[in-house]
Amino acid sequence: MLNVKITVYNGTYHDVDSSEVAFRIASSRALGEALNKSKPVLLGEPIMNIKVVIPDQFMGDVNGDLNHKRGHIIAVGTEDGMQVITAEILQAEMFKYSSELRSMTGGRGSFEMEYLRHDVVPQNIAQKAMAAARPDEEEA
Repeated sequence: MLNVKITVYNGTYHDVDSSEVAFRIASSRALGEALNKSKPVLLGEPIMNIKVVIPDQFMGDVNGDLNHKRGHIIAVGTEDGMQVITAEILQAEMFKYSSELRSMTGGRGSFEMEYLRHDVVPQNIAQKAMAAARPDEEEA
């Protein structure tokens, strides 16, 4: 869960019927009620922001490779005589990118990468994932 804040207020302690467990139960119920009233979504894989710096002659190869990896190109420009591609791409597509870029550019390309956000999982996939995560009704 992201950006969740729950404040438990108006709680009082009594020697007879109060315990840490009672406050935990109250907090758990408050969280459950908050989730029921909200519209939670399942977040998927991290989306990374990348900046790829390459010589002009490799622009087509690198651009095509990013598109093949389902990257979304945000901007293309120049910097110190080199082409700069800024894109958003799934983190899973970037695990071998250092060696792939080096191979495509003869070692003359470089890239920087930083976390950008998580995207929402499509509803049909989210429903399957949530159904698989639920314990079987017969076991309960």
